[in-house]
Amino acid sequence: MKRIRITLKNYRGFSDEEPLRFEIGPQCITAFVGKNNSGKSAAKLFFFEFRPLFEKFKNVNPGISPSLAQVLRPGFRMPVEYRKVVDPEEVFNNSNTRPLTIELEIAQPESKLNPPPWDCLTKLVATCERARRNEFEFAAYGRDLITKLTVPSQNALNSGRTKSWAFSQGEIDHSDFSDAMALLAGARYYGPFRNVINEGAGDHFDLKVGAAFVDLWKEWKTGGMKERTRAIDKVTEDIRSLFEFDRLEINAADSLKTLVLGINGQSYRLGELGSGLAQFIMVLGNAATTRPALILLDEPETNLHPTLQIDFLLTLAQYAEHGVIFSTHSIGLARSVGDAIYSFQRQGNKTIVRPFEATPNYLQFVGELSFSAFKDLGSDKILLVEGVNDVKAVQQLLRLYKKEHTAVILPLGGDEFATGGRVAELNELNRISENIFALVDSERSVEDGPPAPKRAAFAETCRQCGFKLCITKRRAIENYFADSAIKAALGDAYSSLGPFEDLRASRRPWSKRENWKIARQMQVEDLSGTDLGGFLEGL
Repeated sequence: MKRIRITLKNYRGFSDEEPLRFEIGPQCITAFVGKNNSGKSAAKLFFFEFRPLFEKFKNVNPGISPSLAQVLRPGFRMPVEYRKVVDPEEVFNNSNTRPLTIELEIAQPESKLNPPPWDCLTKLVATCERARRNEFEFAAYGRDLITKLTVPSQNALNSGRTKSWAFSQGEIDHSDFSDAMALLAGARYYGPFRNVINEGAGDHFDLKVGAAFVDLWKEWKTGGMKERTRAIDKVTEDIRSLFEFDRLEINAADSLKTLVLGINGQSYRLGELGSGLAQFIMVLGNAATTRPALILLDEPETNLHPTLQIDFLLTLAQYAEHGVIFSTHSIGLARSVGDAIYSFQRQGNKTIVRPFEATPNYLQFVGELSFSAFKDLGSDKILLVEGVNDVKAVQQLLRLYKKEHTAVILPLGGDEFATGGRVAELNELNRISENIFALVDSERSVEDGPPAPKRAAFAETCRQCGFKLCITKRRAIENYFADSAIKAALGDAYSSLGPFEDLRASRRPWSKRENWKIARQMQVEDLSGTDLGGFLEGL
C-alpha cells in the first residue's frame, strides 16, 4: 500500500481556510497531539462516520453499477448515510456555508522529473453541497482532471479486469485507489470508553462492549474453530507477558455479564481488577476478532501507568494490517512510538493541524499540554536510543530480560543529537536522573573498524555527561536479529544480515519500521554472548 494523503475541508471543526491534512503510511503509527477540544477525536471520527462512502466507492468497478464512468460524470450524485449521525448538519463546519470536501490522494515521491502518468488515478475529490447534505459528487485526477468518460469498454467488462477501467481516453489504472478505499473502509475506531465490565450489551463506536463482548469472547474461545481459539490464546498470552503473570486464563462467566480471570492460581471477576487490565482485554480482544486494516484509538494513556502505555500501543499495532492512529495529551508518548506526529491547536474558533516539527512556538504548545518531568513516566532510569524505530525495537528486546518497565526510552532524533557538540543540551537530563544510558548503532563496515565519525563524537559527549554508553560492535541493531526471528515476523523470503552488512544494500531489505516486530520474536539465547545482550541485561 502506498501513502495516502487526506484533506478535509469544512468537516466539523476544520474549515476550508484551515483544512485537516495528514498522511497515512504503510505499517505506520501516527500520533495526534493536542489539548482537549482541539479536534483530535473528530479527525478519527471521520473514518467512522464516512465508512459508508468508502464502502460504496470500494465497490465501484467495471462490472458493478455504478461504474466509475457513471460516478465521475458531471451531475451524478451518490447518496451516503453517515454512521451514527442523527442530524447530517453535524458533520459540516459551522463557521461558513461552503461545501464539505474530501480529498484523497496517493502521495507520490517529490520529483519533477518523474511525474505520475496520466493514466494512473492519483487523486479523488468528493464534494457535498449543504443543500444536499447526504449526496456527493466526484472528480478524479491523474496528472490532470480525468474527463471525456464513457462506459467501460466491452473488452474490459468481458475480461473481468479489476485493476483498470477503460475509457475513451485510454485505460485508467486504479489499483492504488482500490487499496486505499479498502484501507479506509476497514478502519475501526475504538473510542475513549473501553470498559468491558459494564452491564448491557452493544457497540461503542466499533467496540463490542459489556455482555456483547463477553459473549464474543466465549464464542471465539469455545466455538470449536481452531483459528479463532488461537487468536484468543494469543491475546491471553500477550496480556500475561505484559503484566508479568506466571499464569493467566480468561473465561466468560456463565451469566455472560463479565469475565473471570485465573491469575497465578487465583480466581478473580474482572470487576475486582483494575480498569487498565480490562482495557487491554477489551481492545486486544476486539482487534483480534476483527483484524482491522487501521486502528483508531483515543488516549491510550487512559487507565494505564506510563510504563504500560508503549506496551499497549505496540501490542495493539500487531493486530492492525496497516497501522494505528492514536490521539494523546502526552508528547513523550507520541515521540516515543509515533512514526508521524501532528499537532492540533485551537486559535480562536479555528483548529490548526500541522506536522509536529512545523509547530510554531513549541514551548507554548508543550505548556498547553502540561508536559511533566520524565520521572512521571514511571522510572528514574533513562535509556537514549537513536530514533523512534529504535525506541520500539529496544523496548521489545528489554522484554527478554524483564526490564521493559525499568527505564524510560527516549529517542535522540538520529544525527541531530547522536553526535558531538550536544553536551549542554544532553547534560540537562542529569537534572532528571542520575542513571542515564545510551545505545546507538556504530555503523561499522568491518570487524573492529572505527564507528562512524558522528557516533565517535557522541561517545565523547556521553563521557562528558557521565552517560553509560553502548556503541554496537556490529553495524546496527538489525545486525543482531536472528534468522528465525526475521522469518517469523516478515516471512521466509527474508534472511538475517551479516554482522556488518548494510540493511539497505541487502538482498531483501526491510523497513526499519518493522524492526520492532522482529525484536518481538527474538529469544534471550539469540543475544547471548553479544555486547548488545550484555548491555541490556546489565541495564
